[in-house]
Amino acid sequence: MHVRWASLDIATMPVDGEIFAAAGEEDGGWAEAIAANELEPIGAVAAQPMALEEASPVIATPDSPDMYAELQLDAAPGESLLLMADIDGVVQWYAPANAPQAVDAPLGFTDEAGPTTLTFRVPHSAMAAGETFAGFGEGSGGAILRVFRVKLIRELLGAPLRFVLDWIIDKVEKRAKPREGFRFFDSAQSYPFLSTDQLQALAGQRVLLLTHGIFSSLEGAFAGISNPKSEVLKHLRGVYGENIIGWDHWTVGKTPLENAAEMLMALPPTIQPDIICHSRGGLVTRAMLEHPTLMQRRQQLFPRIGKAIFVAGANQGSQLANLQNINRLLNIYSAVASFPALGGVGVVLKVIVGVLRVLAHGASGLASVEALSSDLDKNEFLRALNDAHMTPAGELVVVHANYDPSKGPLARFLDLNVDFVFKQPNDMVVPFTGAATFDKWQQVGTNIQFGTNASTQSAVMHTNFFMQSQVHDLIRAEL
Repeated sequence: MHVRWASLDIATMPVDGEIFAAAGEEDGGWAEAIAANELEPIGAVAAQPMALEEASPVIATPDSPDMYAELQLDAAPGESLLLMADIDGVVQWYAPANAPQAVDAPLGFTDEAGPTTLTFRVPHSAMAAGETFAGFGEGSGGAILRVFRVKLIRELLGAPLRFVLDWIIDKVEKRAKPREGFRFFDSAQSYPFLSTDQLQALAGQRVLLLTHGIFSSLEGAFAGISNPKSEVLKHLRGVYGENIIGWDHWTVGKTPLENAAEMLMALPPTIQPDIICHSRGGLVTRAMLEHPTLMQRRQQLFPRIGKAIFVAGANQGSQLANLQNINRLLNIYSAVASFPALGGVGVVLKVIVGVLRVLAHGASGLASVEALSSDLDKNEFLRALNDAHMTPAGELVVVHANYDPSKGPLARFLDLNVDFVFKQPNDMVVPFTGAATFDKWQQVGTNIQFGTNASTQSAVMHTNFFMQSQVHDLIRAEL
């Protein structure tokens, strides 16, 4: 595909205009996420796809079938850049592909340094809008690419990993979610935090624990079952009363093991828990129940749990959880934020942009993300979970999906080659088989599937499980 570029006057295209209204309104939208992370718009171009000539070369990343257009942009000393692709209000972001090589402290902070050339690789699928994606005809519409200036933060360049994570907590996650802790699952009262006395009063009682996933929150992840008038919540109130609580926590600045340890420290003794977890929350739950470093503490609180419902659980990690693929992971959530039917209400945009800001500095890895990796050779945390100690649950219940994005609303906007990354069926974030796999001899009780290992569907993906009536019925039947 050839692309014709046309410069645009950014003054006539403010980032807080109507085009951004649909994405993440409850979180302030993209405009607020951009402002909160101190990104400055400096330019915009329109990408006009042209007909592909047979002999034209294409640009692809190594070991990937994706076709890219490559853009090279100069960053001033002390700065990096981020690129936003906007297709009909659906946003995708790109950090510099060469940030680890091009951005370093000596270049960035000397007066003598000249501009640094940064390379961006934008998939063709992120530049062709609507029906033009299939034909790329002359004069067809395309994406608007906006360039944002990122002021480099001296302390982040070459900093130890723990410093980078603490910076993410302090400057990104705390701004989006000022505190962590247990909250009542009560939308009418804005999910109030439990006091120490309220937590201790749960001792000896049956309690339902909710644990959310990455880039999310208690109210966002479980919005599909939060309506007080819904049959599913009425049923849960009949079983647990007010004892439905969620662990609201930071998911990028901390690892799942850290989240699990802090959750255990907050729980009272002799509690009788059932659990519903989603996505990364599955690893937090598994760590709380069976990680060897937390085993003694958990056994002091409760020897077993009743039922644990793992919804799209990242029980065996995800192939997206490494540095090479983290931009894809961010863009899946960025696109989903524009589609309420796909669970976009749960996506925290400020955190997504904050992580991109760190990637623009050339961050070489985040322990919180690497702990989600499906690579057992490198993921010591996951190996520990899969070791001798089985998940101490009365019954494990699994809900998972095999999703085909080419037949759903994301087909027009996403770089769809996530299947190449997974090399197996998946729901766009976690693998289908891994979501139903625990320890070697662990048996799963109820297993609800949307699609199968051999067949896909285009209705249920990673973020919208709790909107499904079948999931509501499952919860009512199992708890």
